[in-house]
Amino acid sequence: MKKLFTLIALFLFLQVSFSQTYLFEDFSSGIMPPAGWSRDGLPNQWSNSPTNNAGGTAPEAKFTYVNQVTTSRLVSPVVDLTGVPNPTLSFKYYYDYYANGPSIGVATRFGAGEWTVAWQVTPNSNQGPKTQVVALTNVGQSDFQFCFFITGNLYNVDYWFIDNVKLFIPLALDAGLASVDVPAYVEAGDQFDLKGVVSNEGSTPINSFDVSYTVDGGEAQLFSISGLNIVLGNQYNFTHDTPITIQDIGPHTIVTTISNVNGGEDLDPANNTLEKMISAVSFVPTKKVMAEEATGTWCGWCVRGICFMDYMAETYPETWIGIAVHNNDPMEDATYDAAISSIIPGFAGYPSVTTDRTVGDSDPTDLEAGYLRRIVAISPATIEIVNYSWNAETRAISFDLQSEFVADVNTELRFGVIFVEDSLWGTASNWGQTNYYAGGGNGAMCGFEDMLAQIPAAQMHYDHVARKILDTPFGTAGSLPLTITAGSVISYNYTYTLPETWNYDKLHIVGFLLDYLNSEIINANNVISDYVGINNPEFEQGVAVYPNPFEAYTNVTFTLDKSEKASVDVFDMFGKKVYSVLPFEFGAGQNNIRVNNVNLSNGMYILRLTIGNQIVTRKISVIN
Repeated sequence: MKKLFTLIALFLFLQVSFSQTYLFEDFSSGIMPPAGWSRDGLPNQWSNSPTNNAGGTAPEAKFTYVNQVTTSRLVSPVVDLTGVPNPTLSFKYYYDYYANGPSIGVATRFGAGEWTVAWQVTPNSNQGPKTQVVALTNVGQSDFQFCFFITGNLYNVDYWFIDNVKLFIPLALDAGLASVDVPAYVEAGDQFDLKGVVSNEGSTPINSFDVSYTVDGGEAQLFSISGLNIVLGNQYNFTHDTPITIQDIGPHTIVTTISNVNGGEDLDPANNTLEKMISAVSFVPTKKVMAEEATGTWCGWCVRGICFMDYMAETYPETWIGIAVHNNDPMEDATYDAAISSIIPGFAGYPSVTTDRTVGDSDPTDLEAGYLRRIVAISPATIEIVNYSWNAETRAISFDLQSEFVADVNTELRFGVIFVEDSLWGTASNWGQTNYYAGGGNGAMCGFEDMLAQIPAAQMHYDHVARKILDTPFGTAGSLPLTITAGSVISYNYTYTLPETWNYDKLHIVGFLLDYLNSEIINANNVISDYVGINNPEFEQGVAVYPNPFEAYTNVTFTLDKSEKASVDVFDMFGKKVYSVLPFEFGAGQNNIRVNNVNLSNGMYILRLTIGNQIVTRKISVIN
């Protein structure tokens, strides 16, 4: 009898503590509408989006603007709430504002009855990402439904993203560890912070909690946080006060736990712990950052993209790669263009950008911030373009993408290739550029304010243009194995015949390495590594840089078979040019270029020697 009573008590406790959710939808099925859901009023405007703009985890629901004045709804399944009169509805959302007009909200009904508004706002700017909590009252019937609605002039919204829809009775005290942020890869011996987000899933405000972590099951590092007031549906971002240093090369497990919530235990410990894998690497592979822009000659605001793409190419020529994906103009690659709204997180029209296909950018003005954010991210592998050949008669190109891995990888990675051409131009009218900065009314923009509102084709040359993306916009399936061990060198061959209309001399090949699971570009390159005439070993043997490290100056010596022009550029480790020696004609035999220390700070730099069409790079150090 005692055992039976204990089992009954345990069952009742579990019911009270863990059986409080009546509906949860995170749109992870990739199907729209999800099972049991429906759409009415412009149903095709509701889609499943491979993004996480609402603040959840991709994918999510998305409403897309349409030129109509009406109401559109995303309707939940029927939920039996018999005996549950006052549940809570919470959801994450991001409203991408275009102009005043539409209202968004939540409404409820029973059966096929009329909708009753439970929450409604009329945005006058971007909203979110945020968690919205709606307290529902007097809804305890068996045929309950709710909907998300948008009403009004639906052209005046860009997008409305929704995720993590939850209909539930909140527990009295329930803190959840929503996320933990640590780098996927670190250099052995480097120090980094553990960051995270705690959300309040309960009705009682959270004023304190402890957060601890262990590395590979070692000693727990405790951090106490107090003086808070996190109400239901809100979140708190923390940074643990004890940084992490991992000395041993290889994979490691970091387990993070929250406890002692408001000085006690919360009622649902199941959401209090998260585990992360991190790999320590022996060296950091050279990284380049790849940015993609959605643009078009018809887009008057897109001259902003031209301006900032050119700025990035000039400022970070060694470590930044820009790709302009054109829409509805003569430079469009239909396959690439069709995918761009899925490639750019939170795609909001033209122009839009993304850096390494990660969240954090939207406008061309964000390109430099995105670059600085991504250039410090460690890649698990190098990427090179090797074994290159070009047949000028057949216009056939063949090459390998090759990566050397410095960490174990157990997820699907893919190689991908993009052909990019500079200095494109044409004579037809649709090669001209619409320009909303004409006249200066919208401010200065790289001189476009002094040009016509419709710039003639004869005055436009387009750079960074995506001519072709091979296989798929999301890489080549099967180009890398699903399990890769550190030290592996993996190659994949590509062949392509260039169309006659492409200018080979203005063409760049971009190879990228994609994490297919989260759609992130983890490394890229646009330099051919062992192309005869570009990287000739015999030529490199005649190059020396001394002294290295240097204080006041260093010498670059090289031997020439004939008279040629040579120049030197010096770049910091972020790829920014910090010093140049302009091209000068040198004679046959041994030559010398002196590089002076013009206020260079202590540290590592990349020296690039260019002789004719040959390039040699060397790492140099400055010690003042």
